[in-house]
Amino acid sequence: MLIFILIYSIITYNQVLSIQFSVPESVPVGHVVGYVEGSPKIATDARYFVVYSDDITEKIIKVDDRSGEIVTLQPLDYEKKTNFEVLAIPVQGGDGIQISIEVEDENDHVPTFADERITIEISEFARIGSEFPLPLADDRDGPSYNVQKYRIAQGNVNNVFKISSRRLNGVLYADLVVNGQLDREYRDKYELVIEALDGGKPPRIGKMRLNIKILDANDNAPVFEKPRYSASVSSTVSIGSTILTVKATDADIEENARITYRLQKTRSSSSSFFSMAPNGVLSTTAQLLPGAVHDLVVVASDHGRPSLEATAFATITVQGSTHDAPALDIIWLTDTTTAHLMENITLGSIVARLSVHENKKHSNLSLTGCPSLCMQQSESSRIYLLIVCGLFDRETTPEYHLKFIMKDSSDDILLEHPVLLTIGDVNDNAPQWSQLNMHLVLKRNGENVHVVDAFDPDQGANGRIHYSILDTDLIKIDADSGRLIIERELDCSVGSMINFRVRAEDAGKPSKYSDMTVIADLIDPSGKPPQFEKSLYEILVTEDTEQGSCLLKVRAYLVFVI
Repeated sequence: MLIFILIYSIITYNQVLSIQFSVPESVPVGHVVGYVEGSPKIATDARYFVVYSDDITEKIIKVDDRSGEIVTLQPLDYEKKTNFEVLAIPVQGGDGIQISIEVEDENDHVPTFADERITIEISEFARIGSEFPLPLADDRDGPSYNVQKYRIAQGNVNNVFKISSRRLNGVLYADLVVNGQLDREYRDKYELVIEALDGGKPPRIGKMRLNIKILDANDNAPVFEKPRYSASVSSTVSIGSTILTVKATDADIEENARITYRLQKTRSSSSSFFSMAPNGVLSTTAQLLPGAVHDLVVVASDHGRPSLEATAFATITVQGSTHDAPALDIIWLTDTTTAHLMENITLGSIVARLSVHENKKHSNLSLTGCPSLCMQQSESSRIYLLIVCGLFDRETTPEYHLKFIMKDSSDDILLEHPVLLTIGDVNDNAPQWSQLNMHLVLKRNGENVHVVDAFDPDQGANGRIHYSILDTDLIKIDADSGRLIIERELDCSVGSMINFRVRAEDAGKPSKYSDMTVIADLIDPSGKPPQFEKSLYEILVTEDTEQGSCLLKVRAYLVFVI
C-alpha cells in the first residue's frame, strides 16, 4: 500500500490516464474484466510494471504485465470490498494508467432476523397507537438491496396491529403499533409472521414469528349463576350449620378472576344470624327465631385492582311458630336508629335501650362480643341501657358480632339474640405510600405507563384518594387512577432527569394528604442510535506521524422528534 501511494504520488507530477471497469459480484473466477489498453497485446516481455493498492487486491485481481489482461482470481463479494485500484506503468515509458474496478452489488443476501421467534406481552388496555419496537432484520447487501420494508404477513386478526417504520442513518427501524381495541377475553394471544423485504426485484424476504401474549386487565365483573338463592331451615338447626352455597364466575384470569364472597351490611339484623365464608358457603352464627324470614345480600368480589363486584339475593325461611319466640326489644338511640356507631363516639354515650317482656321478669340480660359496650340495668328490672365504655377504631375492627343472652333464675338460657354492630368511619387517617421515595424511568414521549398507588384505610370519601403533581408542569397525573402522563414529548432541553412530588389527598372534610418524592430518568422514546455529524471522515496522515498522535475527533448526537 505504501509503495502504491509513493509511486502514485510521483506519477501524478506527470499525466496519468484513468480507466474504469464495472463488474457484477457474481462473475466466476477467471472472468476477464478488460484490458489495460482496451485490447490484448501480444508480447514476450513485460510491457507494464504493475502495482496493486493492497494485498487483498493482489489476491483477487490480476493484471497480466505482458498482455494487459485484467482477470479475477477469486470470487468477488461486494459486501467485503467494493473497489479495487491497480496502477500499470509502461516499462518503455509513457503515461501511467490508473485502473479502477467497481464491483456492482447484486441481491445475493436474504434479510435475516437474529431470532426466528420472539414473544412479547401487551396489556389489553394498551391504547390505540401504542408502539412496541421490533428487532431489526440484517441484510448484508448494499443500500439498494438491503431492507426496504417490514410487513405483517400472517396472523393479524381484524388488523388489530400494524407496522410503522422510519429510516435513520440508512437503517430502517420498525415498530409494532396497536391498531385496534384489544380484548383478552376475545383473543388472548396472536401469532404474527413479520416479513422484512429487501430492494431486489423480486425482493428477497426474511421472516420472524412474533408471539404476542395479551395480558389480562380487570374488565369483567363476577357473574352469579343465579340472581336469587333460597333455603328453608328448622329453628333448631345447630349453630355453624351450612345453609346453602353460592357460586359466581369471572371471565378474566388469575387474580382478576379469583372471587371471594361476603354478606353486605344492611340496616336489617338478618346478617347477624349468618356468616358467609370466602368460598361462598353460608352458615348460621346464632340460634334462629321460629317463623322468621331473612333476606340477605351476597357480594362476590374479584381480586383485580380495582376490584369489581356483583350481588345476588338469598332468602332464608325459618320453620316454626312465632309464639315460641323469646321477648326482647332493642331501641337504638343512634342517628340512624340502627346498630351503627361512629368510631369517634364519646365515652359514656347511651346508644341503645333494651327491654325484657313482662312474662320474663325473672330473667337476667347480659352482653358478649364487644368490650367497648357495657350493660347497665335501670331502676326498672326490665329496662337496660347500652353504654359506650371503651374506644372504637373502625380500621382495626369495623364490626362486632354482639350477642344478648337472656337467662332465668336457674341460669338456663332463654334467648341468644345476635346483633351485628357496624362502626362508622371518620377521617382519622392520611393516605399512605408504600415508599416515600420512588425512582423510575420514563420515555420522553410518554409511551410507557407508570401508575403510582397510595392506600387510605378509611372508608368512603374519607378513603377515596385523588392524586396531583407538585414541583413541575412537565408531568401530569390522572387524579383518580394515579397514572403518570406526559402530554407532549420532552426534548433534550429538559435534561435527563426530573424531580417532582406526587400528592395523595383523600376526600374527607377536612381532607388529609401525604407526599411521595419521585426521581424520573428520561430516555429516548424509540431507542434511536446516535447520529454522527458526517457519514464519512477523511484525513491525511504523513508517514512520520508519532505514535499516540490525535488523528481525528468525531462527535455524535441524539435525534429527538419535537
